[in-house]
Amino acid sequence: MKTKAKIMIVDDAEMNREILMVILGDEYEYVQAENGRQAIHILQQDMNIDLMLLDINMPEMNGFQVLDRMNTFHWINDIPVIMISSEEKKDVIERAYILGAEDYISRPFDAFIVRRRVQNILNLYANQKRLMQMVADQIYEKEENNNLLIGILSHVVEFRNSESGEHILHIRTATELLLRRLVQKTDEYHLSESDIVMITTASALHDIGKISIPESILNKPGKLTREEFSIIKTHTTIGADIINQMTTKMEKPLLRIAGEICRWHHERWDGHGYPDGLIGEQIPIAAQVVALADVYDALTSKRCYKDAYDHETALDMILAGECGAFNPLLLKCLQDIAPRLRMDAQYDAGDSPYRSEADRLTTEIMNKTEIPSSERSQYMLESMQERMNFFASLKGGIQFDYDSVSRLVNVTNWDEPPQYRYTVKNVADTNCFTCLSQKDFHRLKDALDATTPENREFSMSIMMPKENEYEWCDLRVHSLWSDLSPEHYIGAVGQLVRPQEVSADIPILDGLAESDTADGMAVKAIVDQLRKIFDIVRLVDPTANAVLELDHNGTLRKTDQHCAAFWETGGNCTNCISTRALSQKTMLNKLEFTKTDMYYVVSKYLCINGTPCVMEMLSKMNEGRWIDANGTRFLLDKSRGESRKLFLDPLTATYSRRYFETYLTHMEGMECVEIIDVNQFKQVNDTYGHPAGDVVLRDIAAAIKSCIRSSDILVRYGGDEFLLLFPKMSENDMAEKNKRIKAAVANIVFTEYPTLHLSVSIGGVCGVHPIMEAIRQADKRMYENKRTS
Repeated sequence: MKTKAKIMIVDDAEMNREILMVILGDEYEYVQAENGRQAIHILQQDMNIDLMLLDINMPEMNGFQVLDRMNTFHWINDIPVIMISSEEKKDVIERAYILGAEDYISRPFDAFIVRRRVQNILNLYANQKRLMQMVADQIYEKEENNNLLIGILSHVVEFRNSESGEHILHIRTATELLLRRLVQKTDEYHLSESDIVMITTASALHDIGKISIPESILNKPGKLTREEFSIIKTHTTIGADIINQMTTKMEKPLLRIAGEICRWHHERWDGHGYPDGLIGEQIPIAAQVVALADVYDALTSKRCYKDAYDHETALDMILAGECGAFNPLLLKCLQDIAPRLRMDAQYDAGDSPYRSEADRLTTEIMNKTEIPSSERSQYMLESMQERMNFFASLKGGIQFDYDSVSRLVNVTNWDEPPQYRYTVKNVADTNCFTCLSQKDFHRLKDALDATTPENREFSMSIMMPKENEYEWCDLRVHSLWSDLSPEHYIGAVGQLVRPQEVSADIPILDGLAESDTADGMAVKAIVDQLRKIFDIVRLVDPTANAVLELDHNGTLRKTDQHCAAFWETGGNCTNCISTRALSQKTMLNKLEFTKTDMYYVVSKYLCINGTPCVMEMLSKMNEGRWIDANGTRFLLDKSRGESRKLFLDPLTATYSRRYFETYLTHMEGMECVEIIDVNQFKQVNDTYGHPAGDVVLRDIAAAIKSCIRSSDILVRYGGDEFLLLFPKMSENDMAEKNKRIKAAVANIVFTEYPTLHLSVSIGGVCGVHPIMEAIRQADKRMYENKRTS
């Protein structure tokens, strides 16, 4: 059975809406809105609209304002709009097209034209979506394969050249930073985003030619002879030849760029480089940038023939021309990105705990005499690379490296001055974790014990002391495993980050300084303005747990409402930022839940007519996707620059398995995990056919979504199996939620299949980590539920 397209008709005249539905017939599903504001509200709840028919002249919010809002939220890219109006002025029609309308239909309606234009637009967008999905899949697979192959080739060179994974990582990082700064300074080189990505990727192959250089020369600790240096110099032309011998070179810009980088990354601006003595802009910009990045990393890295220079010394040497001449504009770019490079250098300086663990692992490997010597270095490289990759994704906070053999934890606190930054703790010491509660300590230990070589990472939130109070902090941990000792982990690396409380930028509040006493009438006027921006604006006295109000004279009065009642907690808030905003006379924000929704909360201290209080401003969140359990952070679908369409299941409009696997490590903090399975789904397919099965899955997904919050994540995990993730929920609330889901599914009616009745089996767990273990337990409970139902 073909799924009906859903059309939203937005018109303040009910008759016009009815006429359009009669003209279009019953082959479509309809959603109606009486004005633009109602239409926007509907879209905030459900983006599953295939086409919008939009009137221009309406109360509250007209059609042009709706288009403005759809452009602001980028909805116009996903939902085509046909304007409907009796207005035929040229400037009105032009404005509609400029704002993104796909077509314009004038009243009175011509039934044939309306049907044909609606069908044409729906067909066009359906084809676009299908093509976008195909292209997205191809790009995703191509990028994965490219990165994999380039990674393999570059690590082969590192392995022979006694370099760690740091070198390639640093080259790529510095190359990207230089390129992005360069395009900010000039458009002379016409570098697109695609060019930046390709050059950064190709930079990993700059030394591929060294694969043909004898190791005795590559790893010689002393000064090279003239003959040896001549041999080393040939790695540029050898690398270019390797790339050029690929028959698809002319068809692949990535290979062309890689060939330029390989051959010319040792050329210099004044012509004194090699192998061809190119001068100035004769050197391709890709090779110029990688040459500068390579020199910087060579200076700041320890090599077999020299110790590492510090960041400042390396920078001075390059700018003084001691390492050859470079493009003056690139040297300015290098100075601009120097603070970021310095931060990376400081970060690397703190890697000594990691290196000591590498030494320990080296001893373990070397003692395994049955391992071929050719494989020992590979084990070392893999262990070092694993730590590198983890720490490379982190900046700041408190980072630690735990060795399960010595039971020592090397801690680096980047918030402390250098002289106090590094400490070593002994896990065997009972005072080692006095900052942790017993509950959090056991949660951490259990989560670490539950890791496996297949599922090494987990995230959780723990309470940490701050002066005389406690605050939630984010903890991310990656366990380490030896292939030679597979029975248990050999250590762990991790990061602890305290929440960043950033004051919200609300221009209307600029006139309300925390130190001044505000006039009640002025505040009342501001509250009225803010209610057009936020879903809820209220004044509270957190010391008395009371909601306040301003009467018509601007006098502040206490109401009989309890301020925490809104959150349905049955008591006071566990993380009341209004109390802290009041005591600190400042403005703070957080993310908080009710049983049905998620809110962004801003609390601002005020003193109204001499009475201190707090203004709370609440906005309901619709697009948040959580990555920890306590609301300190959340992940937006487009936060990595990827199209949301990459991660949507086209049949059910839920998230796909790819979404879950891509963001797996970020979902470790989910408090509750459920598996939902459709009962007797095979029988549905066998009895009614696969089209009916598709309808069943689509409607069940819609039923589940109608019962959950916008912050909860629904994933089509398998064929007829769904994964449901709750960032914050008690077991009792989860049980109530399951009753609602089962009832919603049972109430689904299929007019085409009147004898078809549906049910689902649900299994769920709370507080289980890591997430794959939670899924395993939830799946087991689901099958127990299926057997007993």
